[in-house]
Amino acid sequence: MNFIVSKKLKIKKYITFSSVIILLVAILYALIVGWGWYGFGSDYYFAYIQGMEWNQANAKPFDYLGFRISTLTINGFHVGVYIVTFIITLSTGFLIRECIKFKQSYSLIFFLLTFLIAIHTWPIIMSTSNAMRQGLTMSFIFLTLISSFRKNYYWMIFFSPFAIFTHKSGLFLIGCIFVATFSSELLKTYSHKIKAIINFLFGIFLFILIYYLFDIFIIKDGFVTTRIIGGDFRWPFVFIGFVYVILSFFYKSLLDNSFSLSLYFMGFAILPVLMHGLNWQYERFGMVILIPYILSFGFIFNKRSYKIYLILSFFLLYLLTIYTGMYSIGLKYYNEVESIGKFNF
Repeated sequence: MNFIVSKKLKIKKYITFSSVIILLVAILYALIVGWGWYGFGSDYYFAYIQGMEWNQANAKPFDYLGFRISTLTINGFHVGVYIVTFIITLSTGFLIRECIKFKQSYSLIFFLLTFLIAIHTWPIIMSTSNAMRQGLTMSFIFLTLISSFRKNYYWMIFFSPFAIFTHKSGLFLIGCIFVATFSSELLKTYSHKIKAIINFLFGIFLFILIYYLFDIFIIKDGFVTTRIIGGDFRWPFVFIGFVYVILSFFYKSLLDNSFSLSLYFMGFAILPVLMHGLNWQYERFGMVILIPYILSFGFIFNKRSYKIYLILSFFLLYLLTIYTGMYSIGLKYYNEVESIGKFNF
């Protein structure tokens, strides 16, 4: 009895202190990014500063909220970048904490180290001041995933519209979360083998359905495929999704909760995007779900191995972020714009 009470107090203490850490890091990181410490990418200038008025006026329904938040300016001061970075950092912290807690690890040092490395990797850095609308969608996808994971369905419904109306890609991913949540509850009493077969068949159905829906509603006369931006990350994302599906037949932890199952279905749902030649859009989908993928893959390990795996994975992703020139590109644009005096921050 004393052990149970002690464990509950430990968890409560961990939640309280980690929440304070997440909030403080989110505020500090938003200030650092907003000040231009890491520089800004081309989209920041040409979509959210230079093209701000045009984008606000011509934003489509699924992009409207994203443009409004990311381009928010008060008395000539661009507040949007601070708000976007704060929301992204906050949601990332909560997602990482949720997954670490799932593995019954309550080390604040381990959480803080993982959190700090993660927010300096490509999916976050790219989203804070370049792909800002996708970053917002990613944030609300994270919060929706957490809500589904906890079975807080009211919060899940609450966060979903924000994910959908900050960027059009949110509709795809939110749909996968709702399907996974329903499937997880429907099949919870079935054996892992039956779950694996049924979910695989449903994933194939989802893939075929979305492929032909693209043909009907999106792919029209004169359709042009999109180019690859920077490094080609398409096939690594295809590989990740493929490995995830294969491992799901052997590890129940990849199918036994709505968080992991959401990623499972997302792998099927976004593949038609690539098959229709939407190359950079597929890469952006991959960017949004990469961190959840890393966290979910770790569920197959025990608690100690999970810690090693998580630190190593995010550190390697951080090194890859540096190698691909993410920081140097941001600083390059920042210095060029500052030197010609186009914008006053």
